[in-house]
Amino acid sequence: MEINTDNAIIKFSSKGKPFPYDKIFYETVNKYIMEYKNARLDKLTEKDASICLARIIRKMEVNDVPVQQFFKDDLDSWNNLSNYQRVMNLTELMAKDIFCCFDKNRDLPNGNFCRVDRIYCVNNDGERDYIVCNATEKQGMFKKVPTMHTLYFNDLMERNKRGVLPKSKEEERKMNR
Repeated sequence: MEINTDNAIIKFSSKGKPFPYDKIFYETVNKYIMEYKNARLDKLTEKDASICLARIIRKMEVNDVPVQQFFKDDLDSWNNLSNYQRVMNLTELMAKDIFCCFDKNRDLPNGNFCRVDRIYCVNNDGERDYIVCNATEKQGMFKKVPTMHTLYFNDLMERNKRGVLPKSKEEERKMNR
C-alpha cells in the first residue's frame, strides 16, 4: 500500500492545524475496507465500521509481529471500552505511528520530522502488503529523487529485513534507553 502524498491532508498540513490521522489511514487501507462491504468506511454503520476495521487489524503486522500481539498491553488497558472504541483507539495508535512523519505539529526542534521504529503491513496469507511512501521530487530538469519521507520508509523496510526493529513494546523500551 502506498501512501498518497498528493492527498490534501498531507500536502496542506501545517504546524498548528490538527492532522486527521484517521482519514489518511482509512484512505491508505481503503482497498481492504472495500473488500468488506464495497463501501467507504464513512458510509458504514458504527458496528459495520468496527467489524471492518477489526478484520483488517487482525491481518495487520508491525515489524512482522501481529498488531494485536505487539499492542496487547494497550488493548488490555481498554477492556472497559466498547469494541468499537477499542478498534478506533488501536486504529488511531497505528495511524500516529505510520503518518507521524507527515504531521508538522510533531516535527522535532532540530527541524527533522518525527520518526518511529515501526513498519506496518497487512499479511494476506504470507504475502505482506507494507504501508510505504514512494514519493519523488524533481531535482534539476529531468532527474527525480526520493523524498526524505521515502528514504525514511526505505530505511524502515531495510532495518525490518535485517530484523533489527523491535518485536515488542518491551524490546522497544530497552532499545530507547
